[in-house]
Order: sequence, then C-alpha cells, then structure tokens
Amino acid sequence: MNAVLAPAAPAEAARRIPASMGKRNRARDADGALRTTLRHRLEYLLVRAGAFALLCTDVRGAARIGAFFGRLVGTVDRRHRLVAEDNLRRAVGLGLAGEDVRNTAFRVYEGLGITAAEFVHGPRRLRGRAAAQWFRIEGAEALRTATGGGSVVFLGGHLGNWEHLVPAMRIAGFDIVPVARPLDNPLLDRWVAGIRSAAGNRPVPKMGALRGLARTLREGRCVGMLVDQNGGRHGRLAAFFGRPCSTQGAGVALARRFHVPFSLAAIQRRRPGVHRLLLGPAVFVRDDDAAEGEAVQEMNRQLEALVRARPAEWMWLHRRWRIKADWGFPVEPTEGARKP
Repeated sequence: MNAVLAPAAPAEAARRIPASMGKRNRARDADGALRTTLRHRLEYLLVRAGAFALLCTDVRGAARIGAFFGRLVGTVDRRHRLVAEDNLRRAVGLGLAGEDVRNTAFRVYEGLGITAAEFVHGPRRLRGRAAAQWFRIEGAEALRTATGGGSVVFLGGHLGNWEHLVPAMRIAGFDIVPVARPLDNPLLDRWVAGIRSAAGNRPVPKMGALRGLARTLREGRCVGMLVDQNGGRHGRLAAFFGRPCSTQGAGVALARRFHVPFSLAAIQRRRPGVHRLLLGPAVFVRDDDAAEGEAVQEMNRQLEALVRARPAEWMWLHRRWRIKADWGFPVEPTEGARKP
C-alpha cells in the first residue's frame, strides 16, 4: 500500500470527503440551541443516578455492577439483542451458532456496562503520571519510525473501552484531535463532554469538522475517528465479515487528501480498568480512486481481524450491514426494492 503521493486538485479532493462530516438536522430552539425535552431530563437523571452508584466503589466493583446492569439491559432490549444475534450468526468465518450466539450477545451488553463503569471512573484514574500504569502500548514505536513522527489519521471502532482510546494514545506520545458525534440528548452530551475533558479527551463535533481537521494535520498533529458503523448513502461499498456494507470512508479520504498515512487503533481490556492499546502499521493511500477503495477495504480487513480476536468486545447491536435500495450501491439491498 506504500506509495509516493501526487498532489490532488483542491476542488476534486474536497469532494472525496464524505458528506457525513457536514450538517445534521436535529430539533433546535429559535436561538439555535438543541431543544431539551422531558425525555431528555428523565434520561439524564437516570444516567446520573447510575453514575453515582458506580462511583461509590472502586473500578473493579463498579465493573461488576456495570456488567450486571448491562446484562439486565440485554434481557429487556430484545430488539437490539436480536440484531446482534443475527449479525453474529451471519458473520462469515466467525463460527458461532446456537447458544454461543446468544451468550456472546449478552457478553456484549456486559462489556458495555463495564465500559460505562470505567468511563465514569476515568477522571479519577487517568490523571498525571499514574495514568500510564493502566495501559500497555503496542506498535507505537514502529508507527513513529514509519511516519517519521509526522501526522497520522487514526481509525478505530467501538471495541473494548473505546472511550479510553484518546487518553491511551496521548500516553503513547501522539498529539491527537478526535472527532465525535454529539449525543442527541443535550444534557447528557454536556455531562459526557465534561468527563471526557477531565480524562484528556476533547473531541471536536463531527458536523463541520473538516476545516479543523485540515488545520490539525497541517500543524503536524494527528486526528482520530471511529469508522466501524454503517456509512449510509455516503459510505464506500466494501466487505466486512464476508458481506458487503456501506463503510465510513472519511478517514481514508482525509489521509489521501493530506498525504498522510492512516493507522488502525484499538483498545483491548485486560481486566477492569487495565487495557492494551494496539496501533496498526502505517498505511499510505495512493492518490487515485481505485487505491482509495482498496485502502477502505484494507481498513475493514484490519478492523475485522481485531473483532475476530475478541468478538464479545465489539458493538454488534447496530445494523452494520443495512443497505437501502435508494443508496445506489450495485448490490442487492437489504431494505426496499430496487427501481427497475
């Protein structure tokens, strides 16, 4: 995949950044602020009560509580659990069937509960020099050697405790600006942003992020984004676990446009509160459309390998392989009928 990159015309390069970095419509007041509803307030109070309970013990005790309530949510949330079971059953080469599928789906919920517990404990544990003891770093030196210490577009997924990816990468010596989609609940969004900031994670909003990311890369710093969910109509068609899907290609397109490599980054949980940061090799994208498509497929291949190693640590709950007929992909859609 390594290549010497030729410059792209600015207008042409800009078109290659998917529209998922554009604006997103949500309910707003007349002054432009997100509208707070009664449901938002109830959700906020419920989450804050749960967080208070998790903070009444250490991270190991909180992880046990989180796992219990995660499994309880999995029992109640039948709709998403069935989506997870169907995804696990149909993942080519994963080899799960019968009771193994159901058990893995419940372990996904347990893992989400543990992640929530570690997240709220983050500001207490991820401060100062002591934070380094909670992470084992692999691949950082090889990556720095391959890039000469320059900019990298880090691409990750909802694996393990993905909320600790940025603090771990800062510990590894990478000055990274992450991208995140704001939560639909503005009360929870502000609260989560505060916890992230206290743990050293200050993401920029996904909508309209392109200008800030461009400035970050020109300054020789790194950017990061999660790319494992459905890319919708603006995604790139690529295979994942042997099935075609719409893939978020913004990170690869960004790497191509600014002539920097991308690298897969993942967090694996060793035990509650203790993690392994895995940084993949630098992948350079040649400056042509076919090479960009190959790079998107390579991104999916590396991400798939990480999920295969620990399937219960990935978020199987979303409809990753959904393809609507009006998205225009040259494959059989999973929703709607293709127009003759």
